[in-house]
Amino acid sequence: MNENLKIQILISGLQERYNAAHKIRERGIQFTLWLSGIAVGLGWILISQQDLEFYQKIALSLLIAAFFCGTLVIMWGLIKGTRNNRKTMIRYERALKMYEKGVYLPDESLLPKAYGTINTKWTDHFCTLCIWLIVMAISLILLTWTCPKQKHPRPCSTSIEKNIKEFKING
Repeated sequence: MNENLKIQILISGLQERYNAAHKIRERGIQFTLWLSGIAVGLGWILISQQDLEFYQKIALSLLIAAFFCGTLVIMWGLIKGTRNNRKTMIRYERALKMYEKGVYLPDESLLPKAYGTINTKWTDHFCTLCIWLIVMAISLILLTWTCPKQKHPRPCSTSIEKNIKEFKING
């Protein structure tokens, strides 16, 4: 295989790895936003409804825990895919000599040496998403167990019930 063909293959493979990295990050964000919406809805329900019975609180806590565990499994898969993709990207970048001085730029390398390593920090993309998911799960558990007790349904819920009854009668 001649040198130009090898370079074209490396560039094409690297471009595919970059696209995959963007897609994986996007999936993580979309998944987290979807779960955030569910959490906000559940939080609103917990705040606006009457007090839950003890067994309802246990069941809801178990449901939140199950969702959270499932979420961690999915996020772990995305994190693992990101790490493997990053390792492959680094191999392509090294093969293209992007970390070597003088190859593309006269006095420096095209990419900093730090880009050629995989260091996980708490500020990394998926780490921050996981922290957000933990905060949501803890908040929902706390809301489940500490919601204010209400003696009467809120006017909003009685208004909705009244509208439903009128709709059934008239509709």
